[in-house]
Amino acid sequence: MASKLLQNQFKKIQSEPIEGVLFELVDENLFEWKAFVEGPPETDYEGGIFQIQMKFPTDYPMSPPTLIFQSEFWHPNVYPDGKVCISILHPPGEDETSGELPEERWLPTQTVSTIILSVISLLSAPNTSSPANVDASVEWRNNRENYKKRIRELVQKANQKVPSPIKIPHPDSDPLERAKQVEKIKLLNKPMDFYDDYDDDNYDYDDDYDNDDGEDNEDYNEDDEGIDDEDDDLNPFK
Repeated sequence: MASKLLQNQFKKIQSEPIEGVLFELVDENLFEWKAFVEGPPETDYEGGIFQIQMKFPTDYPMSPPTLIFQSEFWHPNVYPDGKVCISILHPPGEDETSGELPEERWLPTQTVSTIILSVISLLSAPNTSSPANVDASVEWRNNRENYKKRIRELVQKANQKVPSPIKIPHPDSDPLERAKQVEKIKLLNKPMDFYDDYDDDNYDYDDDYDNDDGEDNEDYNEDDEGIDDEDDDLNPFK
């Protein structure tokens, strides 16, 4: 079940890409993905492309994946080792120590798309009330200029490690990519006309159906009776 679900989610993301995010399979392994995530516009991370490793458990989607920044990173909700700490990636159920409600934690209805969008949102608005990196949280609150300077340096480091063939999709902001996506969606949603292959000028659909006086139906029944009579002697169940 997990592999089939991941395969479907990967195909969907390839056909309907997320703005500013590119996904790859690691060694063709459906249970390990790599995401190249652009820093959101108008944030400290803007202009950077950061690499995130996504590892999925064998019982996915019953359990959440693990996300780790492979690029050097600095954020209140990312541990020093790069592991992302957000509530939707915490195991499902109640946890009295965290104070999180069950609906705030992992749910099987989450998808790769919702996870990545949550991470992007976190880059825009960190949660400093429950930090994974206390030092980053303190710096973000008390010394924003130093925080921004540190991030600018990390943006440069991250971009130097992005492979050259990588092209981040922008289906929302790039007019050409947007046009391609809209056309693709139109083709996918185009209704199929059953009668497209028929010539409307030379084909009378009414001949196949009962007309108002029921004559066609009468003829049809008489023909049926004639056929039944002829076949009576050949019917093994008579």
